[in-house]
Amino acid sequence: MTRIHDIDTALTTLDVADPDVDPAGPRARADLQRILATTRPALPAPADRHRRSAAGGRRGPGRAAHGARRFALAGGVLATVAGGIVALPALTGGDQAFASWTQAPHGMTATQRADAVDGCRRTQEDAGEGTYADELRGAEVAVAERRGVWTTVVLAGSDGFSALCISDDSAHLFARDAIGSIGTPTGYAAPGPRELVATDLGTGSMDAGDLSMAVGSAGSAVAGVTYHSQIHGDVVATVSHGRFALWLPGDELEDASADNPVEVEVTYDDGSTGTSKLTL
Repeated sequence: MTRIHDIDTALTTLDVADPDVDPAGPRARADLQRILATTRPALPAPADRHRRSAAGGRRGPGRAAHGARRFALAGGVLATVAGGIVALPALTGGDQAFASWTQAPHGMTATQRADAVDGCRRTQEDAGEGTYADELRGAEVAVAERRGVWTTVVLAGSDGFSALCISDDSAHLFARDAIGSIGTPTGYAAPGPRELVATDLGTGSMDAGDLSMAVGSAGSAVAGVTYHSQIHGDVVATVSHGRFALWLPGDELEDASADNPVEVEVTYDDGSTGTSKLTL
């Protein structure tokens, strides 16, 4: 037993890698930039920019913004294409199959919230390659929630601009799984007091599996939004600062469209309820 322990100790001392990698440290950032410098997949043709399936079966949910960028981060590799998602396999662990996910969102400590928001801003700055730098600087935190180990952040700006990040915070930088979007919907019009306007709707894929989401703007009289899932039961959205966001494991919203809207229950600030049909 002692001999085996001594061998393990000796091997550990020979490992030049730092076991406590700081995701925001200079080494991690340098490694990420080196990865980003490698050859990327070709961008889709302009006519195909609104939505497309990405390589490897990974795809992004529909988004109301024409020409908006969507990103996926897996295994520490960040890839961007106009109107689609490209993700590479994660190197290690994380929350497989969304095992920790919860129907209702939970709050975060001040430190967790700050870390999630800062991480989303950094990722979006990289994904957008500076395209949305001004909008990101002026964007405020509209949604910051946790479902298990998964965090959702929505940054909101003027004229409907938004940046969305859903990420697995249980993994380190090079195993982190994330999906999101950034942009401004073409012809955006703010919702009426009792209305919802979806900006992200449908199904996306990441290393943990498929997920369905409904994210967008909420009118001033909207106090709550609930999606009645056939698989997961009632999925409660976060409604905050004029935005709403909910997501669930699986491809339940894959066929969302103008002909097949997603119906949600809406609770208003006077206590009354109604329904809203979400489309892009």
